[in-house]
Amino acid sequence: MSFKGRIKMSKQDNYNTPIQGWIDILQYIDHDAPLWIPFYNDGTALERITSLGFNDVYHEDKDFFSYDLSGYYIIDNPPYSIKEKCIAKPFKNKDKFAYLLPLDTLERRYLEKFREGLQVIIPHKRYVYYGKKGCPFKSCWFCWNMSEELGTTERLIFQDE
Repeated sequence: MSFKGRIKMSKQDNYNTPIQGWIDILQYIDHDAPLWIPFYNDGTALERITSLGFNDVYHEDKDFFSYDLSGYYIIDNPPYSIKEKCIAKPFKNKDKFAYLLPLDTLERRYLEKFREGLQVIIPHKRYVYYGKKGCPFKSCWFCWNMSEELGTTERLIFQDE
């Protein structure tokens, strides 16, 4: 394991979200809304998000667990090795979040405590992450407390092409 952004990470944690992933989730968010992209990786997420017309974006190489930004949407692809901890923080603070996580996260026992207000957006096809030749898992957007933005209270949202 290595350290990146003061969070202990494994090599499976370094997946840069593809532009289609950002498009799939940001279509639900107002362009003037403040976004917090807390998991730095190599820092390229900021450029991709601003290229989509979002300008109020906080993306710094800081330890996510050491500070809070109230009023921001937390949207990112967190380190999978600590995803439970990453989900627990905004849930505890009642912050709206959307995390790109493997579909099999749905079967994790710990997810039960976060169930109220949780919605999952299932993209129409598997993402190919930057710098990867393929992806061995299907990724989905796990959203919490965002039914107004998503325009539905449905728990599973299947995206069309």
